[in-house]
Amino acid sequence: MIDNLLLYFNFFPSLMKFAKQRIIDTKKWFITLFVAQLILIAIVVISLSIMEIEEIVKARWLYRMITFISFSTIMATVYKSYREYSRDYLVTKSFQLTPLVTTIANILVGNIILMVLTLIIAIFKPINFETSMLAYLFFVLMTIISMILITVTLGLLDILSKKIITAFIVGSIVSFLLLPILYLPSTKTNLLNQVLKLNPLYYIVDGSATSAIFGAINIYNVTYHIYFLIFLVILGTLNFMIMRYVAHKKYRYSQDAITTKNEN
Repeated sequence: MIDNLLLYFNFFPSLMKFAKQRIIDTKKWFITLFVAQLILIAIVVISLSIMEIEEIVKARWLYRMITFISFSTIMATVYKSYREYSRDYLVTKSFQLTPLVTTIANILVGNIILMVLTLIIAIFKPINFETSMLAYLFFVLMTIISMILITVTLGLLDILSKKIITAFIVGSIVSFLLLPILYLPSTKTNLLNQVLKLNPLYYIVDGSATSAIFGAINIYNVTYHIYFLIFLVILGTLNFMIMRYVAHKKYRYSQDAITTKNEN
């Protein structure tokens, strides 16, 4: 254990350089993502300014816009991160290191982009509505933690099966349809609202958008916070189990390769 820690700290500067290079390599990806969504925001804001609509209607459209860019940024960042995680896993593990540094760096960049875009939208909200920065930062933290865990899950599964990309695409489409983007649930409490909120992605995009436009409403939903924390614990446990399985498969593969080489 101590030897592994010493080895980790010894290679840490190299690991940071590796992560920095990965970020540089994905710079165009993030710039394109930012510019495309910024243009979309400009179109929506200008359109809402031209149309004579009530403030509550404008606020709901801005809320919908934030949920959309949150979904787009999260899914794009997770996709890029888990693909790099699975590609870097075996290389970094060979030196007793972790590919998590690159993953965390990518996710932080993605969330910085998301925060900037969200706050730009919040500037144009009606004056009667208030942004809660404390509540928003809380949901940003939840977003970062969940993205890291989901990235690790998908990255490990991608090592075991190349069909994960199909599952990711299908899951993204289903999630998009279930989020408050095309359909805005009623403000009244009903069964449909409760079922939709069981989706962890709904929890973070709705929480972020609500905090930016309507204030600290969702921060008081203690039940959903507990539910989401349970989800994170389950996901972390699942990652630990899959990681052990991947390590075992890697060991078996190495042993088979050595045996084959000796036979030849």
